[in-house]
Amino acid sequence: MELNELITTIQKIDLKATSKTHQKMAGTTTSLFKGRGVVFDSIRKYERGDDVRNINWNVTARFNDTFVNTFSEDKVRTIWILIDCSGSVGFGSKRRIKLDLEIEIAATLAYSAIRHNDAVGVVFFGDTTKKVIMPLRGMSGFWHIAKALVDCKPLTGKTDMESSLKFLLNENCSHSLVFLLSDFKATGYEESAKILALHNDFFTIQVQDVLETNFPKLGWIQLKDIESGKQKWVNTTSENFQKSYDQQHLEYQNYYNHFLSKYGVSNVTIRTDDEVVEKLALLLY
Repeated sequence: MELNELITTIQKIDLKATSKTHQKMAGTTTSLFKGRGVVFDSIRKYERGDDVRNINWNVTARFNDTFVNTFSEDKVRTIWILIDCSGSVGFGSKRRIKLDLEIEIAATLAYSAIRHNDAVGVVFFGDTTKKVIMPLRGMSGFWHIAKALVDCKPLTGKTDMESSLKFLLNENCSHSLVFLLSDFKATGYEESAKILALHNDFFTIQVQDVLETNFPKLGWIQLKDIESGKQKWVNTTSENFQKSYDQQHLEYQNYYNHFLSKYGVSNVTIRTDDEVVEKLALLLY
């Protein structure tokens, strides 16, 4: 994707997202995200209807009356966007490859956040963490991120999202909004993602191409493994190929689905032929 293409996309996003993602990402107004980060505000006497979980038992015992802690929402929040740049996202059968879809999604999220005064950081990863943009604010920060997005190309090597997740953990990231963008053709990320989700609002966005769930029977064709670089001729009409292809896809998908259900992670799947803003609205509402 070129920068001028992304600019055109952003202009469309600006029109479409006003009533959808913008209101969800607003850092200067009350957030509608469940579990938004909060900070301690004050202590006051208990009033009917207060959440009993906010009772300050030490103060209550000291003054022989019931007191509760009050909290206010963070007005500026850090948004982290983790982008899978591994070889597998270089695939696409429709109007764009999966990486171009990730770039459009990331730009949508970053633009929505920065327009409302939140700070946005980006982590690009493949088989390791490749590049990090520490959180930036303002439109100059957005264009710095946009330039990095359009410069991103599919990398050789397998998907290792563990490195990017550990980076955020080492940064002591908490009370942030974290978006993990990937086709999730990987395993081994469950433990780090679980820890990250305990202290942040954590969302996964899976990018897919239509052929990944229904590979066409094209006869003998030469296929290239984007992650390993190896090429070989295969008979796509054979039962063995179709079964092997479906099995590999199913293994990765089952691992991902198990992770989502086990930890209750909010998620959405967006395909290369989908409209980004409409699908993101399903995640953010």
